[in-house]
Amino acid sequence: MKNFNAIEKKLSKLIKFSPFLHSKIKLLYQMISFLFNKQKGFKIQLHEKSRLIDFNLNSTFFGYYDHTPISADMKHFLCHNIIDNSIFLGLYDFSKNKLIMKKKILSSIYYNLQQGVRPIWINNNEFIFNFVNLNDNQLISSLYNINDDSFKNLDIPVQEISAKNNIIISIDYSNLDLINKDYGYGMNNDISQKEINGIIGYNYINNKQVFELTSKDIHAMSKNRSLPLIECEINHVHHSPYNNSFVFIYRNKGGNGYSELYYYDYNVNDLKVLYSGSLMSHYCWIKENIIFAYLEFNGRVGFFEIDYNDSISITQNILPNIKDNLSDGHPSVSPNNKWIIYDTYPDKSRISHLYIIRNDLENTPQKILLGKFYSPLKFNGYNRCDLHPRWTPDGNYISIDSVHEGKRKTYLIDVSKII
Repeated sequence: MKNFNAIEKKLSKLIKFSPFLHSKIKLLYQMISFLFNKQKGFKIQLHEKSRLIDFNLNSTFFGYYDHTPISADMKHFLCHNIIDNSIFLGLYDFSKNKLIMKKKILSSIYYNLQQGVRPIWINNNEFIFNFVNLNDNQLISSLYNINDDSFKNLDIPVQEISAKNNIIISIDYSNLDLINKDYGYGMNNDISQKEINGIIGYNYINNKQVFELTSKDIHAMSKNRSLPLIECEINHVHHSPYNNSFVFIYRNKGGNGYSELYYYDYNVNDLKVLYSGSLMSHYCWIKENIIFAYLEFNGRVGFFEIDYNDSISITQNILPNIKDNLSDGHPSVSPNNKWIIYDTYPDKSRISHLYIIRNDLENTPQKILLGKFYSPLKFNGYNRCDLHPRWTPDGNYISIDSVHEGKRKTYLIDVSKII
C-alpha cells in the first residue's frame, strides 16, 4: 500500500489557503505519483471468502456511508443513475441478489456526487430524499410511501433523521454550496431554501419544530469564533442510534481554522465540543458514549475513540498501529455491533483498500483486508467516487460504490463467510 506520507499531507494542508491552487497542485502531484507507482492492469482484488455482486447498472451510485440503500426487510433497494447532467433516483425490488426496477422516483439536475439527493430509509415502506421544487425553486425534501405510491413534501431539506425516524434534521445547504460544494446542490440566485440559521429538528408526524440550534450559539463555543462565521461550515450530522442526540462537524478550512466535533442532546438542550483540532473527518458510534473517528491528536493522525461518558477522553485502542492509520476513510458498524467496515482514499497507485475490523476496545484487534479497488485518475476532486462502505440490515453484505471498471457503479460484497 503506497500511501502519501506525513510530509506530503502536511504540504497539502499548507496550500489549502487557496482552494483553486490546492486542487490543481494536488491533481498534478497525484498524476506524477501514479506515473511512478501504477500497477498495470490492476482493477480489483477480493478476499477469497467474499463474493462481489454486480447489478450491471452503469453510471449508478447510492451515496454516503452513514445510511444503507436497502430497506430493513431487505426487499427494496435505492440508487442513483446519472444520465448526461441529470440524476435519477430509482426504487428497485431486491430479490435473490438481483435488482428489478420498480419506480423512477425523481429526475433532477440538482444533486452532488457524494450523497446524490440524500435518500434515507425511514421504514420498510417509506424513505425521504431532497429535491428542488420547480414550482417555487425551493430545495425541500419529500417522503415517498411505497404502499400507496404517494409523496409528502416538507418545506425543509433533509440532512439526517432521528433514531426513532420521526424527526428530520436540516441544515443550510446554501452555505455548503459556498464553502464545500461537494455536499451542496448547485444552488444559485434562482434556487433557494427555507432560511435555516444553524440546525433545526422537525417532527414530520405531528408537524412541530423540536429544536433550533443557531449558528451564533455554535460559533460562540468554537475556537473558530475569531474567524468570520460565514466562512465556517456545518456538515456531517450523524444521529446517535441510542438516544436523542447527534454529532456534527463545525470547521473553517482556512490555514488558521479548526476542525471540530460537536455533540448536541436536544432533549435537554446540551451542546458541547467533543474535539477541536487540525483534523476531524469521518466517524460512527461504536458504543452509546463512544465515537470512532478519523482525526489528529497529539501530532498523530488516524482512527481514535472519543469517549464522552463522564468526561471527554481520546484513546487509540482499536487501531493502535501507525501503519493501520495511514489514510482517512469512512467507518460504519455492523448491525450486531461486532464489526467495523472502513475504506481508504486512493493511494499513489490509485488503489483504495477496504477493511473489516473487530469492534473491540480490550483485545488485540482483528483486521481483515476485504478488497482492493482501482480508481482511475479521472475520478478525482469533486468527481471522485469513494467506496463509502455500508452494511446491509441483515449484516451479510457490504454495499459500495466503485469505479474499478472505469465507470461509476454500485455493488454488494457478500461477507457472510468471513464474519
